[in-house]
Amino acid sequence: MSALTDARLSDILTALPDLEVSHLRDTDFSDIATIPTFLQGGADVHGSHGLFYWLRARGSGSLVRSHGCAVVLSWRADVNRLTAFRPTGEPREAADLLSRLAEAAAEAVPHSPLVARYCGAGIEAALTSQGCWVPLEAPWSDEAYADDETFPEVIVTTEPRDVPSGQAYKSIREAIFKHGPEYTYTASGRPLGIGEAEFIAAETARSQGYGEHESGFNDSVLSFLDTAYHDQLTYHYLQRDGRVHGFAITANTTGIAHGYYLGAADLPRLATYFLWQIYLQVRRSGAFALNLGGSEEVSLFQFKTRTFPHHVLQRSAVLQYTGAMFQEGV
Repeated sequence: MSALTDARLSDILTALPDLEVSHLRDTDFSDIATIPTFLQGGADVHGSHGLFYWLRARGSGSLVRSHGCAVVLSWRADVNRLTAFRPTGEPREAADLLSRLAEAAAEAVPHSPLVARYCGAGIEAALTSQGCWVPLEAPWSDEAYADDETFPEVIVTTEPRDVPSGQAYKSIREAIFKHGPEYTYTASGRPLGIGEAEFIAAETARSQGYGEHESGFNDSVLSFLDTAYHDQLTYHYLQRDGRVHGFAITANTTGIAHGYYLGAADLPRLATYFLWQIYLQVRRSGAFALNLGGSEEVSLFQFKTRTFPHHVLQRSAVLQYTGAMFQEGV
Protein backbone atom coordinates (compact mmCIF):
# COMPACT_ATOMS: atom_id res chain seq x y z
CA MET A 1 0.00 0.00 0.00
CA SER A 2 1.58 3.28 -1.09
CA ALA A 3 -0.43 5.57 1.17
CA LEU A 4 -2.84 5.50 4.06
CA THR A 5 -5.38 8.27 3.56
CA ASP A 6 -6.97 10.14 6.43
CA ALA A 7 -10.33 8.61 5.51
CA ARG A 8 -8.96 5.05 5.58
CA LEU A 9 -7.13 5.70 8.84
CA SER A 10 -10.32 7.06 10.37
CA ASP A 11 -12.23 3.94 9.26
CA ILE A 12 -9.64 1.69 10.91
CA LEU A 13 -9.71 3.60 14.17
CA THR A 14 -13.45 4.06 14.52
CA ALA A 15 -13.89 0.30 14.14
CA LEU A 16 -11.99 -0.23 17.40
CA PRO A 17 -13.94 -0.16 20.68
CA ASP A 18 -13.42 2.35 23.50
CA LEU A 19 -11.69 4.99 21.40
CA GLU A 20 -12.54 8.63 20.76
CA VAL A 21 -11.29 9.59 17.31
CA SER A 22 -11.24 13.05 15.72
CA HIS A 23 -9.52 14.46 12.67
CA LEU A 24 -6.61 16.73 13.44
CA ARG A 25 -8.06 19.50 11.28
CA ASP A 26 -11.24 19.43 13.35
CA THR A 27 -9.53 19.43 16.74
CA ASP A 28 -10.10 22.48 18.95
CA PHE A 29 -6.65 23.13 20.36
CA SER A 30 -7.90 26.26 22.11
CA ASP A 31 -9.55 23.92 24.64
CA ILE A 32 -6.78 22.39 26.72
CA ALA A 33 -9.20 19.66 27.85
CA THR A 34 -9.18 18.27 24.30
CA ILE A 35 -6.21 16.10 25.27
CA PRO A 36 -6.64 14.45 28.70
CA THR A 37 -3.10 15.35 29.75
CA PHE A 38 -0.04 16.71 28.01
CA LEU A 39 2.20 14.76 30.39
CA GLN A 40 3.74 11.33 30.01
CA GLY A 41 3.40 9.73 33.41
CA GLY A 42 3.82 13.13 35.04
CA ALA A 43 6.77 14.12 32.80
CA ASP A 44 6.73 17.04 30.37
CA VAL A 45 8.23 15.65 27.15
CA HIS A 46 8.65 17.67 23.97
CA GLY A 47 5.43 19.67 23.97
CA SER A 48 2.61 21.27 25.94
CA HIS A 49 0.05 22.27 23.31
CA GLY A 50 -1.89 20.67 20.47
CA LEU A 51 0.14 22.79 18.05
CA PHE A 52 2.95 20.28 18.56
CA TYR A 53 0.85 17.57 16.91
CA TRP A 54 -0.37 19.85 14.13
CA LEU A 55 3.19 20.73 13.11
CA ARG A 56 4.72 17.27 13.42
CA ALA A 57 1.80 15.63 11.58
CA ARG A 58 1.59 18.48 9.05
CA GLY A 59 -2.03 19.13 9.97
CA SER A 60 -3.12 15.70 8.77
CA GLY A 61 -4.03 12.65 10.82
CA SER A 62 -6.23 11.58 13.72
CA LEU A 63 -6.27 12.35 17.43
CA VAL A 64 -7.02 9.17 19.39
CA ARG A 65 -8.11 9.26 23.03
CA SER A 66 -8.81 6.39 25.41
CA HIS A 67 -9.10 6.22 29.21
CA GLY A 68 -6.92 9.25 29.98
CA CYS A 69 -4.38 8.57 27.20
CA ALA A 70 -3.98 10.28 23.85
CA VAL A 71 -1.83 10.05 20.74
CA VAL A 72 -1.91 11.43 17.20
CA LEU A 73 -1.58 9.04 14.26
CA SER A 74 -0.43 10.35 10.90
CA TRP A 75 0.82 8.77 7.68
CA ARG A 76 4.35 9.85 6.75
CA ALA A 77 4.33 9.64 2.97
CA ASP A 78 8.07 10.03 2.36
CA VAL A 79 8.86 6.73 4.11
CA ASN A 80 5.43 5.05 3.87
CA ARG A 81 5.05 4.72 7.62
CA LEU A 82 2.20 5.28 10.02
CA THR A 83 3.54 7.33 12.89
CA ALA A 84 2.27 7.77 16.44
CA PHE A 85 3.25 11.20 17.75
CA ARG A 86 3.96 11.90 21.41
CA PRO A 87 1.70 9.56 23.40
CA THR A 88 0.44 10.95 26.71
CA GLY A 89 -1.00 9.48 29.88
CA GLU A 90 0.27 6.89 32.32
CA PRO A 91 3.05 4.81 30.68
CA ARG A 92 1.45 1.38 31.00
CA GLU A 93 -1.92 2.51 29.68
CA ALA A 94 -0.31 4.53 26.88
CA ALA A 95 1.83 1.53 25.87
CA ASP A 96 -1.25 -0.70 25.76
CA LEU A 97 -3.04 1.83 23.56
CA LEU A 98 -0.08 2.03 21.17
CA SER A 99 0.10 -1.75 20.84
CA ARG A 100 -3.64 -1.91 20.11
CA LEU A 101 -3.22 0.68 17.41
CA ALA A 102 -0.14 -1.06 16.00
CA GLU A 103 -2.01 -4.36 15.70
CA ALA A 104 -4.94 -2.69 13.97
CA ALA A 105 -2.68 -0.78 11.59
CA ALA A 106 -0.83 -3.98 10.68
CA GLU A 107 -4.01 -5.29 9.11
CA ALA A 108 -4.23 -2.27 6.81
CA VAL A 109 -0.52 -1.75 6.07
CA PRO A 110 1.08 -5.15 6.70
CA HIS A 111 4.51 -4.18 5.39
CA SER A 112 4.76 -0.89 7.29
CA PRO A 113 5.06 -1.29 11.08
CA LEU A 114 3.90 1.55 13.31
CA VAL A 115 6.59 3.92 14.62
CA ALA A 116 6.07 5.67 17.97
CA ARG A 117 7.88 8.99 18.33
CA TYR A 118 8.58 11.38 21.21
CA CYS A 119 8.41 8.70 23.89
CA GLY A 120 9.84 9.70 27.24
CA ALA A 121 11.64 7.26 29.53
CA GLY A 122 8.48 5.95 31.18
CA ILE A 123 6.62 5.12 27.98
CA GLU A 124 9.79 3.79 26.36
CA ALA A 125 10.26 1.36 29.26
CA ALA A 126 6.60 0.29 29.17
CA LEU A 127 6.75 -0.38 25.42
CA THR A 128 10.02 -2.30 25.41
CA SER A 129 8.85 -4.44 28.33
CA GLN A 130 6.06 -5.76 26.10
CA GLY A 131 8.65 -7.44 23.90
CA CYS A 132 7.16 -6.23 20.62
CA TRP A 133 8.75 -2.76 20.43
CA VAL A 134 12.40 -1.98 19.70
CA PRO A 135 14.30 1.32 19.43
CA LEU A 136 14.55 2.70 15.91
CA GLU A 137 18.31 3.17 15.85
CA ALA A 138 18.84 3.81 12.14
CA PRO A 139 17.20 6.20 9.66
CA TRP A 140 14.04 4.93 7.98
CA SER A 141 15.78 5.38 4.63
CA ASP A 142 18.84 7.12 3.21
CA GLU A 143 16.65 9.94 1.91
CA ALA A 144 14.60 10.41 5.09
CA TYR A 145 15.31 13.62 6.92
CA ALA A 146 16.73 13.16 10.42
CA ASP A 147 14.13 14.37 12.90
CA ASP A 148 14.58 16.32 16.08
CA GLU A 149 14.87 13.33 18.40
CA THR A 150 18.42 12.92 17.07
CA PHE A 151 19.74 15.26 19.78
CA PRO A 152 17.98 15.73 23.14
CA GLU A 153 15.73 18.60 24.11
CA VAL A 154 17.47 21.62 25.62
CA ILE A 155 15.49 23.06 28.53
CA VAL A 156 16.71 26.50 29.59
CA THR A 157 16.61 27.11 33.35
CA THR A 158 18.82 30.17 33.94
CA GLU A 159 17.74 33.23 35.94
CA PRO A 160 15.68 35.66 33.81
CA ARG A 161 17.76 38.84 33.96
CA ASP A 162 17.59 41.70 31.48
CA VAL A 163 21.34 41.42 31.04
CA PRO A 164 22.80 38.14 32.34
CA SER A 165 26.22 38.26 33.97
CA GLY A 166 29.21 35.97 33.80
CA GLN A 167 31.59 34.79 31.08
CA ALA A 168 29.21 32.05 29.96
CA TYR A 169 26.66 34.66 28.89
CA LYS A 170 29.04 36.87 26.92
CA SER A 171 27.39 36.05 23.59
CA ILE A 172 23.94 36.97 24.94
CA ARG A 173 25.21 40.27 26.34
CA GLU A 174 26.86 41.09 23.02
CA ALA A 175 23.58 40.34 21.26
CA ILE A 176 21.66 42.57 23.68
CA PHE A 177 24.04 45.51 23.29
CA LYS A 178 24.17 45.14 19.50
CA HIS A 179 20.47 44.72 18.75
CA GLY A 180 18.57 46.04 21.77
CA PRO A 181 18.61 49.72 20.67
CA GLU A 182 17.44 48.91 17.13
CA TYR A 183 14.63 46.40 17.57
CA THR A 184 11.19 46.34 19.14
CA TYR A 185 10.09 43.09 20.77
CA THR A 186 6.36 42.30 21.08
CA ALA A 187 4.43 39.32 22.49
CA SER A 188 0.79 38.67 21.58
CA GLY A 189 -1.85 36.06 22.31
CA ARG A 190 -2.96 36.08 18.68
CA PRO A 191 -1.13 36.40 15.34
CA LEU A 192 -0.78 40.08 14.48
CA GLY A 193 -1.13 39.60 10.72
CA ILE A 194 1.82 41.85 9.88
CA GLY A 195 3.55 39.82 7.20
CA GLU A 196 4.35 36.53 8.94
CA ALA A 197 3.85 34.50 5.76
CA GLU A 198 6.15 36.69 3.68
CA PHE A 199 8.76 36.68 6.42
CA ILE A 200 8.79 32.88 6.77
CA ALA A 201 8.82 32.35 3.00
CA ALA A 202 11.59 34.74 2.00
CA GLU A 203 13.16 36.74 4.81
CA THR A 204 14.48 34.37 7.49
CA ALA A 205 18.09 33.29 7.72
CA ARG A 206 17.16 29.88 6.26
CA SER A 207 14.69 31.01 3.62
CA GLN A 208 17.12 30.42 0.75
CA GLY A 209 17.87 26.87 1.86
CA TYR A 210 14.55 25.26 2.76
CA GLY A 211 14.34 21.59 1.88
CA GLU A 212 11.14 19.64 1.36
CA HIS A 213 10.98 18.63 5.03
CA GLU A 214 11.39 22.18 6.33
CA SER A 215 9.07 23.66 3.72
CA GLY A 216 6.36 21.24 4.82
CA PHE A 217 6.86 22.28 8.42
CA ASN A 218 6.62 25.97 7.47
CA ASP A 219 3.45 25.34 5.46
CA SER A 220 1.94 23.76 8.58
CA VAL A 221 2.87 26.81 10.66
CA LEU A 222 1.16 29.11 8.18
CA SER A 223 -1.93 26.92 7.93
CA PHE A 224 -2.27 27.00 11.71
CA LEU A 225 -2.16 30.81 11.76
CA ASP A 226 -5.39 30.76 9.75
CA THR A 227 -7.24 28.61 12.32
CA ALA A 228 -9.13 29.81 15.38
CA TYR A 229 -7.10 27.69 17.81
CA HIS A 230 -4.77 30.22 19.44
CA ASP A 231 -5.57 30.04 23.16
CA GLN A 232 -2.63 29.10 25.40
CA LEU A 233 -0.19 30.26 22.68
CA THR A 234 2.13 33.27 22.58
CA TYR A 235 3.30 34.83 19.31
CA HIS A 236 6.61 36.69 19.48
CA TYR A 237 7.76 39.41 17.10
CA LEU A 238 10.94 41.33 16.50
CA GLN A 239 10.47 44.46 14.38
CA ARG A 240 12.60 47.24 12.98
CA ASP A 241 11.38 50.13 10.85
CA GLY A 242 7.92 48.60 10.69
CA ARG A 243 9.10 45.25 9.28
CA VAL A 244 9.20 41.80 10.83
CA HIS A 245 12.75 40.61 11.52
CA GLY A 246 11.83 37.78 13.87
CA PHE A 247 8.81 35.57 14.47
CA ALA A 248 8.28 32.76 16.99
CA ILE A 249 5.55 30.73 18.71
CA THR A 250 5.57 29.31 22.25
CA ALA A 251 3.04 27.68 24.57
CA ASN A 252 2.83 26.85 28.27
CA THR A 253 0.18 24.57 29.74
CA THR A 254 2.43 22.52 32.04
CA GLY A 255 4.64 25.12 33.73
CA ILE A 256 7.37 24.67 31.11
CA ALA A 257 7.08 26.85 28.02
CA HIS A 258 7.85 25.14 24.71
CA GLY A 259 9.08 26.67 21.50
CA TYR A 260 7.29 25.56 18.32
CA TYR A 261 8.68 27.85 15.66
CA LEU A 262 11.43 30.46 15.49
CA GLY A 263 12.74 32.41 12.55
CA ALA A 264 15.02 35.45 12.49
CA ALA A 265 16.62 37.56 9.79
CA ASP A 266 20.14 36.65 8.73
CA LEU A 267 22.09 39.02 10.97
CA PRO A 268 24.85 38.02 13.42
CA ARG A 269 23.49 37.26 16.91
CA LEU A 270 19.95 38.38 16.04
CA ALA A 271 18.51 34.92 16.77
CA THR A 272 20.36 34.93 20.10
CA TYR A 273 18.88 38.31 21.03
CA PHE A 274 15.39 37.22 19.98
CA LEU A 275 15.58 33.97 21.96
CA TRP A 276 16.67 35.84 25.07
CA GLN A 277 13.71 38.23 24.82
CA ILE A 278 11.39 35.25 24.39
CA TYR A 279 12.95 33.56 27.42
CA LEU A 280 12.45 36.65 29.57
CA GLN A 281 8.82 36.93 28.47
CA VAL A 282 7.85 33.31 29.15
CA ARG A 283 9.61 33.23 32.52
CA ARG A 284 7.99 36.48 33.64
CA SER A 285 4.63 35.14 32.48
CA GLY A 286 4.84 32.20 34.85
CA ALA A 287 6.92 29.47 33.20
CA PHE A 288 9.86 28.11 35.18
CA ALA A 289 11.79 26.97 32.09
CA LEU A 290 11.80 27.17 28.29
CA ASN A 291 12.09 23.96 26.28
CA LEU A 292 13.85 24.75 23.01
CA GLY A 293 13.08 21.29 21.69
CA GLY A 294 15.38 18.70 20.22
CA SER A 295 17.64 19.05 17.21
CA GLU A 296 18.19 17.22 13.97
CA GLU A 297 21.64 18.73 13.38
CA VAL A 298 24.65 18.88 15.67
CA SER A 299 25.23 22.57 14.83
CA LEU A 300 21.74 23.52 16.03
CA PHE A 301 22.17 21.45 19.18
CA GLN A 302 25.51 23.14 19.89
CA PHE A 303 24.00 26.58 19.32
CA LYS A 304 21.33 25.91 21.95
CA THR A 305 23.66 24.46 24.56
CA ARG A 306 26.40 27.07 24.11
CA THR A 307 24.05 30.02 24.02
CA PHE A 308 22.17 28.91 27.15
CA PRO A 309 24.73 27.24 29.43
CA HIS A 310 22.29 26.75 32.32
CA HIS A 311 20.02 24.03 30.98
CA VAL A 312 19.01 20.42 31.35
CA LEU A 313 18.87 17.84 28.59
CA GLN A 314 15.96 15.46 28.04
CA ARG A 315 15.98 12.61 25.55
CA SER A 316 12.96 11.09 23.84
CA ALA A 317 12.93 7.81 21.98
CA VAL A 318 11.64 6.52 18.64
CA LEU A 319 10.38 2.92 18.73
CA GLN A 320 9.13 0.52 16.07
CA TYR A 321 6.47 -2.12 16.53
CA THR A 322 7.71 -5.65 15.84
CA GLY A 323 4.64 -7.80 16.37
CA ALA A 324 4.26 -11.26 14.88
CA MET A 325 3.73 -9.92 11.35
CA PHE A 326 7.09 -8.18 11.35
CA GLN A 327 9.34 -10.55 13.30
CA GLU A 328 11.21 -11.76 10.23
CA GLY A 329 12.33 -8.26 9.35
CA VAL A 330 13.60 -7.32 12.80
